[in-house]
Amino acid sequence: MKYSIKSFLLFGLMIMGMVGCGHQIKKEVKKNNKVRYTYKINDDWSFKLGDSSIFSDTAYNAESWRKLDLPHDWSIEGTYDTIYGTDWQSGYLPAGIGWYRKDLYLEDNLLNLSVELQFDGVYRNSTVWVNNVMIGTQHYGYTTFFYDIGAYLKQGKNTIAVRVDNSRPKSARWYTGAGIYRNVWLKITPKIHFKTNEDFVQTSFLDERRVSVKANSVLLNNTNTSITGTHVTKIFDSDLKQLALLENPITLAGNDSIELIRDIELENPQRWSLNDAKRHIVVNEIYDNKQVLVDSDSTFFGIRKIEFSPEWGFKLNDKNIKVKGVCMHHDAGVYGAAVPESILLYRLKLLKKMGCNAIRTSHNPFSPEFYTMCDTLGILVLDEIFDGWEKTKAADDYGHYFEKDWKKDVSYWVKNNRNHPSIFMYSIGNEVAKPTVQTQRKLIDFIKGMDGSRPITQGGLDPTRGMKEVLGSTQLDVKGFNGDGEEMGRYESFHGEFPKVPMIATEVPHTYQTRGVYKTQTQWRRRDFPAKWEIDNGSAGTMKGLEGKLYPLPDLAKTEVFPEEKTNFFTIYDQEYPIQNPNPWKEDVYYQSSYDNATVRTSARKAWQRVEELNYLMGQFRWTGFDYLGETNQWPSRFANFGVIDIANMPKDAYYLYQSLWSDDPMVHMLPHWTHPGKEGVEIPVVVYTNTDMVELFLNEVSLGKQYYKGEQLKWMVPYTPGKVVAKAYKNGELVARDVYETASGEKKLKVSSPTQEISSKSKENTLVFIDVVDHKNSRFPLADDYLTITVSGPGKLKGLDNGDPLDLTPYTSSSKRAFRGRLVAFIEAEGEGWIDITVKSRQGLESKLRIESK
Repeated sequence: MKYSIKSFLLFGLMIMGMVGCGHQIKKEVKKNNKVRYTYKINDDWSFKLGDSSIFSDTAYNAESWRKLDLPHDWSIEGTYDTIYGTDWQSGYLPAGIGWYRKDLYLEDNLLNLSVELQFDGVYRNSTVWVNNVMIGTQHYGYTTFFYDIGAYLKQGKNTIAVRVDNSRPKSARWYTGAGIYRNVWLKITPKIHFKTNEDFVQTSFLDERRVSVKANSVLLNNTNTSITGTHVTKIFDSDLKQLALLENPITLAGNDSIELIRDIELENPQRWSLNDAKRHIVVNEIYDNKQVLVDSDSTFFGIRKIEFSPEWGFKLNDKNIKVKGVCMHHDAGVYGAAVPESILLYRLKLLKKMGCNAIRTSHNPFSPEFYTMCDTLGILVLDEIFDGWEKTKAADDYGHYFEKDWKKDVSYWVKNNRNHPSIFMYSIGNEVAKPTVQTQRKLIDFIKGMDGSRPITQGGLDPTRGMKEVLGSTQLDVKGFNGDGEEMGRYESFHGEFPKVPMIATEVPHTYQTRGVYKTQTQWRRRDFPAKWEIDNGSAGTMKGLEGKLYPLPDLAKTEVFPEEKTNFFTIYDQEYPIQNPNPWKEDVYYQSSYDNATVRTSARKAWQRVEELNYLMGQFRWTGFDYLGETNQWPSRFANFGVIDIANMPKDAYYLYQSLWSDDPMVHMLPHWTHPGKEGVEIPVVVYTNTDMVELFLNEVSLGKQYYKGEQLKWMVPYTPGKVVAKAYKNGELVARDVYETASGEKKLKVSSPTQEISSKSKENTLVFIDVVDHKNSRFPLADDYLTITVSGPGKLKGLDNGDPLDLTPYTSSSKRAFRGRLVAFIEAEGEGWIDITVKSRQGLESKLRIESK
């Protein structure tokens, strides 16, 4: 398989081939072995839960093991229960030990080549064997790591065995997943080659027109013979136009290495920006003295100017920009930690459409594909590595390995990611337990030794706080605020004490919402639905410590309009089970209001208003973009409700609130729905989010009045009457957006739809299929909970179902599940070419179908 530089640029990832069990890696190199290849080896692995020392032996017969393709997360395939040792933080799913095996068949002896086996993520404590030889162990579960295995390979059959030990289940304060949950690669290079992860491209602006590009790489000579030749460096822009060519003679002794540094000046190059994410590529080549190509490697990079100020915040390419960010965990509902690239891209596009321009990787590095997607979509990344340092926060977390492994893992992290233009800041920790000034300093210094081009921050609990006499201010380049940033006057007080320190809200705000649930009385976490740690610590039901620090958040009505919103049971399949919970908050702890009135310390709107009011505050990362598994309030909930998009990838009302604050595209959104049987005559707060000048509300074609948007949500108190409610939004007197709800009535039917009508079989693309319970006018029944069964035939398979209900504990392996608030989502994966037929049936005899073409 041979690919040109152009094909590299078009695909965006240097993916050069695939190989499966029983297939041979053909020696697709010239006779002089001077060309490198990278193979994705995800297909045809064998897997077994359990443990035995003989599982690594090449003679062991693994025919009875389960056959699967990577990426794979075995934990997400389990059932929710309290018996596994996992808890409310890690998500009540099974942990344990698992083994993976794969046979590689090599047509030729590769002794004259270098071979690296690369894992993009294994959770966790992985040990790798090649042909009975233990190659190495990796404790940290979130970075790309690799081994040189060339010396252990032979012509013919080769066996790779991987032991994954996640038997200490309380390893994080969120759901982690378990297994080889990211891609695996085999990289074949000549013995003389550019060293993996040592390429680094740095740019600096000489003036408004000229940019200096400093391209660093390391050349290895793993032969006994010296080489004399030429190092060629080329730079291409995003249109594949060659911008620069530099040639320099080199001499490299046998069994030695040399650092190659090239300074190249470009004039008026394309800039990477949020709206025009242009990337460049550096190609490094080595030729011998006969002008024969020895090795070639390429690196994507971006040219952009980033500036940070304690006075005006953040600038990208000389333009002041507010960071409109969200925090994300790495899991994605039915997929657990093994998230397909097509689903990840869908999620990122959802955020971009909302107006989001930045993501914080809380609290660990993400997959390589994530950073590439952010590069190409124009999304900034605050790249974070640790939740804690030496002191454990979860009983079994990385704190046990930190002192021994941190340098290795930080090095993997920085060197893997430092060429991505999307990454504009590093974070070395989040609310670190008992942080020390010394550990913070050594992390900062070590990172800056590898990449001094980006500032470093930390999410909350800065150990230098209160040490003004010793340090003058924080050691961090940028001060990060978590929950304390939601409190009245906190930003101002810090800025007044340390006026020379740039500031960003790394985790603000924390607000709750459950899709389709509405409550008109304001809910505060500490008072109304405390988390488990507050109950355990005896502080539940109090606002102690927050007196005088919270911005007012008035009730939307004098009495609760929706008192029926109580959660007294949870669901498994189609069965309901009572919640056995003695605490007095059980009716409020699981489902929260989709109005902007359920929170920890502040509303989402007020938190953003603070960002806009303070020039020196560069922006915020709200907690969170998506609902995520783990960190629940308590059993039997499988996740909390912090996301503005639910765990099934369906936007909540808060999504449109942020769209009104962050997007320039004219929009209007109403809440709640308009199907409220039994509430005729009851005044319901109709709230409208918009970014236009004015909105007029209509009920059954009668105007309820106009309201002008002045930065606050618009609200009408409307006596409930069945029919149609319409919000019309105007800008400069012109109708630019509208939103409509119509009361659902009569008989039910199923409406099945998908955002795409075709998917790629070659890339095993996944897509979402939305199933709505509607009436004859296609108005959704907003409280429908019909039990639905999905059947998939043709070249596709059902990966799982989700409905966004935190109290539905039906396993993801089930093909049946209840709708929640009128909706269910099926996730479909392409397996071959042809038509995929999806059939949905209900217990009551409803049926609907959808066809998707797999190409």
